[in-house]
Amino acid sequence: MSRIHFLFMTMIVCIASFLYIYQSPTDAKVSEHPIDQIYKKYSAISQPVTDSIALRRLALHTKGTLPSLEEVTDFEKDKSNDKIQTYAVRYLKEANFAEYWAIKFTALFRDRAKGRKLQTGAFFRYIANSLHENKPYHLLVKEMLTADGNLANNPAVGFYLRDAADPLQIAEYVGRLFYAQRVACARCHDHPYIQDYTRRDYYALASFFSQMYYRDGSWDKDRYKGEEIVYVPREIEEHLPTEDAKKLKDRNNEWSNENWNQWSADQRKEFQKKHELEHATIFYEPKIGLRFPHSDDAPGGDLVRAKFPDGKEAKFKFGDDKRKVFAEWLTHPENSRFRKVIINRIWTHLMGWSFFTPLDDWNEDTKLQGEEILNHLDTYFKNNGYRIKDLILYIVTSKAYIRSAPGQSKDTQPMKFFYAQRLDADQLLNSLLKASQTLTIGNLRERRLPNLQLGSQIDLKGIGNIRFPKDNPSEVSSAAEVEHPAPYHNFLSVFGSGPRVDIADDFNEITIEQVLTLMNGRVTGKLTWDFGGNESSIKKKFDETKSMLKTIDHVYLSLLGRHPSQRESEYYKSKFIKTETTYDREFLQDLSWAIMNSQEFLHVN
Repeated sequence: MSRIHFLFMTMIVCIASFLYIYQSPTDAKVSEHPIDQIYKKYSAISQPVTDSIALRRLALHTKGTLPSLEEVTDFEKDKSNDKIQTYAVRYLKEANFAEYWAIKFTALFRDRAKGRKLQTGAFFRYIANSLHENKPYHLLVKEMLTADGNLANNPAVGFYLRDAADPLQIAEYVGRLFYAQRVACARCHDHPYIQDYTRRDYYALASFFSQMYYRDGSWDKDRYKGEEIVYVPREIEEHLPTEDAKKLKDRNNEWSNENWNQWSADQRKEFQKKHELEHATIFYEPKIGLRFPHSDDAPGGDLVRAKFPDGKEAKFKFGDDKRKVFAEWLTHPENSRFRKVIINRIWTHLMGWSFFTPLDDWNEDTKLQGEEILNHLDTYFKNNGYRIKDLILYIVTSKAYIRSAPGQSKDTQPMKFFYAQRLDADQLLNSLLKASQTLTIGNLRERRLPNLQLGSQIDLKGIGNIRFPKDNPSEVSSAAEVEHPAPYHNFLSVFGSGPRVDIADDFNEITIEQVLTLMNGRVTGKLTWDFGGNESSIKKKFDETKSMLKTIDHVYLSLLGRHPSQRESEYYKSKFIKTETTYDREFLQDLSWAIMNSQEFLHVN
């Protein structure tokens, strides 16, 4: 059967998919969810989607992959009113949830799975395990903000390793990540958009993160142990109190004259080798501060006093860990902004619209939409121990979550309708693997390398083992096993997995390269070629039923989570080359290829 013929088949699948997506089932009468009560003050809620679309949406949003065939059939048979909650709890407890959301969170934190003297995937594993055990979000943030050491003894330190403990860079990203405040403009001058926010305020924020330094080479931190000398790298000396800086400079000169300058080249190499660090490390030194830079139009050179983003000056004793002071202020129950920033990100992913945008810039000109919903979610999140799984469960069990798409309606309100979301790179790879019933895949190269009220009574602690990035894996069974940022040639990179230069810098724009890769790439080709093998459930279904139409129904349930329409079934029946009772693997391979290239498969609907 020709590929051109099945391009036409793809069009049929796409049209049928489009019509199917906009069907709505009869709405069961259940007690109204608190979110829905408030939601209706802002917008009507469109009719709920069909069961199959609801389950598929839930699975893709929570665990980043399609529901299994067994889940689809069981969900279809389940007539209870709370089955969304039942399956949501199941998905949130799966390791798949922790793997998928760890990819999203490490993208926020710009984690690089591999690097010089970094344990591959260690920070990812820390984030995934934290999500898996449903660790309170404020505790997770505190652990990261107060971390030092290396990935081997304290994986939370990966948050600081990303920027080599640069206090200015950290301040900028902490402001955006946890407070939705962009302060970078004040690095060189007073902020042009935040009223009364000065350059000194910027350095006052950075001062919270000044008591650290980064080393990944040879470093003898105990060189002056027992002496009243604060030993830090030379580039940090100027940020010590004046007296300590002078003592260190004099002692360094003395040590060099007595040792380094007297040693031969071999002795120097031996010394460096002896003190070579096994892992890139963040060291904490309480006496380090941050000096305000000298400039022509402003005095400088003084050690800046730390100040919170809200303008209040921090109070602590000399030698206190300023990071702990900041972390306590940031995560304090009275600081609702900290909670609302992460709630907004999670809500946006699940619901398709935001309380405010950009997600990292909540300024005095920002106009909030659905503010009462945001306030309600903030109260819920706070009362339920800052647990992300509980928040997600609360949202996805609302009628607003399973609202339908606009269809032919000219009403384009994002609050009223759910607009299809293109699968992100990780969802797509996971779904292709799940749909094809392939356990692992080896070659992910797609490009040539360039020449260079649910309440907290529900226990959502995860079960099962988490997969994590590996060094040069020969095969992967999940996007979680691929290093992020994904290499240039990798399938994930082609489909928008970002370079992690900035916060959550994945992209979802459609490109010609993506279309061609899905049609003719290695991953799709491999999965299609292996589809319907003798050990597959597809072949077993045919052996059981001796019917190609029933086998096609099985394919649809596996790939799209629904049954084919009557129109689709009649079309396929008319195109059989062999009899309906003869197994035609090539036909099924081409059908799977067509569905994997359809818009219904490629979107969260």
